[in-house]
Amino acid sequence: MRIFIFAALLMVVACRRPSKQFAATLTPADQSNSPVQRTKTPITNIADYRRYLKAGDELVAVGNDPAWSLTINPSKNTLRFKSDQGDSTTIPLPQRLTDSDGSFRYDAPEGAGRIKILFVPDSCVDKTSGQRYDYRVELDVRGKTYMGCGVSLRQVALLQDIWVLTDFQGRMIATNRPQTEIPRVEISLSEGRVTGTTGCNRLNGRVQADSRHIQFGPLATTKMACAGEVGRFEGDFLEALSRPLTYRIAEGKLILLHDNKPIMTFKKVD
Repeated sequence: MRIFIFAALLMVVACRRPSKQFAATLTPADQSNSPVQRTKTPITNIADYRRYLKAGDELVAVGNDPAWSLTINPSKNTLRFKSDQGDSTTIPLPQRLTDSDGSFRYDAPEGAGRIKILFVPDSCVDKTSGQRYDYRVELDVRGKTYMGCGVSLRQVALLQDIWVLTDFQGRMIATNRPQTEIPRVEISLSEGRVTGTTGCNRLNGRVQADSRHIQFGPLATTKMACAGEVGRFEGDFLEALSRPLTYRIAEGKLILLHDNKPIMTFKKVD
């Protein structure tokens, strides 16, 4: 009888205090010894312009019914149009004509006809992808009309550089310390990657941007111990990068905004 009571007590204790192996099946295992730490990914619908940036395209337009695309590349002096109906052409880039309302157009001979293109500043959403663009685009190719949306990648391309943090949430960042300890990011949108440092740990991960928004994450960092103010700042810095952000670039400065309020300012590295 005593043996039975003792065995029952053991079963009760075992039920109340599950093994580490069993607990690990219920909750994520402790990753405190991992050399990297990952941040959450913000939820923002941003177009992927990597292939256009790699090619050096400055203007991109797309449309549907039928599906078509247009790229304008000043560095290669080319204008390329492609349609699923077979109406495709590549011609030398004609002169850009700008109107007083911010619209601009191209008009050039193409084969036995002409190609006419008009970019009008206007919010435009592609109905297939749901992506928002900055221009409404109208094309006339050999007398056939195409309608769609377009974007200029000139502003986006300016993001591709090394940026050193100078202001964080209204606080100036000291720059009189070793360069490896100054928070910075190096943005490569053509690769969709960002690298840098929090001022203590190295960081790397994904980045995407359109003409207004920029999205960092998921990000991975090394896990060196960051004591005191440096450690507290790192957490705030990574959390701020994980938010939905817009940006402005002017005079060698990159300003990141959340809810239309500036939260970080970076200076371009010469």
